[in-house]
Amino acid sequence: MKGIFFKKICNTVVAVSVMAAAINVNMADSLSVCAQEVSSGDSFEISDNSDMTQIPEAVQIPEIVQEPETVQDTDPATLSEKPDGASEDNGEEAAEIFTVPEPTPLSETGENVSSLTVQGTPDATFVYDGAEHTVTVSLAGSASDEQGNSYTIAGSGTAATVTVTAKNVKDSSFTITDLTGITVTNSAGTVITPASLTVNAAVITKKDVTLRSMNLLKTYDGKPLENGETPLAEETGWVSGEGAYYSFTGSRTAIGTGINEFTITPKDGTDFDNYNISRVFGDISVVERTEDQKYIITVEAGSSTVKYNGSLQSVSGYVLEGRSSSDFQVNGTGDPSQVITVTIGDSTFNVTGIAASAAGKNAGEYSVDITGSPVVRDAEGNDVTSQFRFEFKPGKFTIEKRYVVLTSASAKKKYNNKTLKKHKVTVSGDGFAEGEGATYEFTGKQKEIGESYNYFTYKLNDGTLADNYDIEKVPGVLKVKKPDDVAINEEPKYYDDDDNDSTSSEDTSSSGEAQNTASNAQSAPASGQSASGEQAGANINPAEAAPADTANAGVNDPNVLGAKRGSVTVDIANPTNTGNKKNVLGARRGATDDSTGMERHIIVFAAAVVLMAALKIKRDKRLKK
Repeated sequence: MKGIFFKKICNTVVAVSVMAAAINVNMADSLSVCAQEVSSGDSFEISDNSDMTQIPEAVQIPEIVQEPETVQDTDPATLSEKPDGASEDNGEEAAEIFTVPEPTPLSETGENVSSLTVQGTPDATFVYDGAEHTVTVSLAGSASDEQGNSYTIAGSGTAATVTVTAKNVKDSSFTITDLTGITVTNSAGTVITPASLTVNAAVITKKDVTLRSMNLLKTYDGKPLENGETPLAEETGWVSGEGAYYSFTGSRTAIGTGINEFTITPKDGTDFDNYNISRVFGDISVVERTEDQKYIITVEAGSSTVKYNGSLQSVSGYVLEGRSSSDFQVNGTGDPSQVITVTIGDSTFNVTGIAASAAGKNAGEYSVDITGSPVVRDAEGNDVTSQFRFEFKPGKFTIEKRYVVLTSASAKKKYNNKTLKKHKVTVSGDGFAEGEGATYEFTGKQKEIGESYNYFTYKLNDGTLADNYDIEKVPGVLKVKKPDDVAINEEPKYYDDDDNDSTSSEDTSSSGEAQNTASNAQSAPASGQSASGEQAGANINPAEAAPADTANAGVNDPNVLGAKRGSVTVDIANPTNTGNKKNVLGARRGATDDSTGMERHIIVFAAAVVLMAALKIKRDKRLKK
């Protein structure tokens, strides 16, 4: 391996000898060195074509630094191809291609120095003003290179100086290539000439800029407080034509204090590195509304009216009404979890926690009270209940009584010497609530020819409260009419006009039936009639009662002596064919125009008048009792 290494050195020396005519190389000495190394055992051949006599005799060989044996050039571009089958350990090396670097400047002592760095002190400094400034910089007495080697800097006078020009703060490093009047020596005291000096000197200092945002204050209104287009409270220090754009990010809606923060962006031509920027943030404060300024919300509970129905009934809900810069009115269900959204001006609020309801079963009035604790939150969810004042107004829930009309049935029939009754009540109006009602007892009856009211009393069933009803009783009318006249050969007929709706029974027991139909009542006296179970006919106007037939008293009665038997056709062929009826003594078979028995008629008429008067007196006494 040593032979290979020295072979490379010999080839290098030969190449340098050929290319650098300015360097005198003693090729013979070089070759002798190579020969010595070859004698160590490696083979080395010199071409016969080499004219050794043409190589200069004098040569100065620079110090050769031996490279480590382990370093190999693996770049394919610098390696020649090996012959096929060549062995790695046959002691032969392929020819290599070398790139000759550019000559490096040398100091007087042979040291390579490109640039040194030195600190400088300007004879004047300037606060940034946007203009260029030229100053003289005195260099420090020492400098250093990239490897940290120290050098001495001296000038023609006491110190070396250079002239520089700066505009911005960042213009603090200057490259000096004109080293006239500057002497650089190394640590051995040998003067060297570097390619340049890098001088560090702070010529321009930063300008102070103060930016302060406004202190903002407002009374709570549900909207965020922001700086918006409000300018800065203070903006000083910018060089003319320079500055910044401002973006305000501070915002506050809830009661309290925040920061009026902002960011800055440089305008074109502005370098923030030229400034010491001090940003001062103002306050954003939202204060409580005074008692007089508070929003007023009126909560009025709902009112409702319903009819008694026998079940529990309820009402709920309320109305929110606000008085502020803009009024609002919102209906609520009465559920405290319901969120009521209200708007005041440009602000939106959510109200919860308000309840209003009432319930009742029986007829009456119930107060609909406001309960719960209202909570108001703004659009950001802040609890701002303290900014509102509430007024509560209860409502009224009314359950009305049911209006019920009880009408007893009316009936009529022809006189048959039996009592006429009708035990039936029709319920109309609102009627009774489901499952409720009454039982009835009838006192109305009529036997004689004439008419009277079908009076009755009622008793409410268990669970039916009188306070839930307005009940009006309307009695029907019971009427007994005169029977028709019949011929002597006819059987007299006695019948009811309405057999289905009348009865001749003397039974006076209560009906025990709750009627809940709503049909119209039949013809009856005014609704203000008494409902206490009066005797039949007690309130009938005597003038309206059926008058006695005084003109024909006894005339149509076949049992009355001398009664007229009616206009009939008598069977002349069988004058005795009068059926089973008894013949009346002195009866006349037909109407005649004579005055036979006139006196008798007058007597009968007078007797009838006396009888009617007696009957009236008796009835009046009975009514008084």
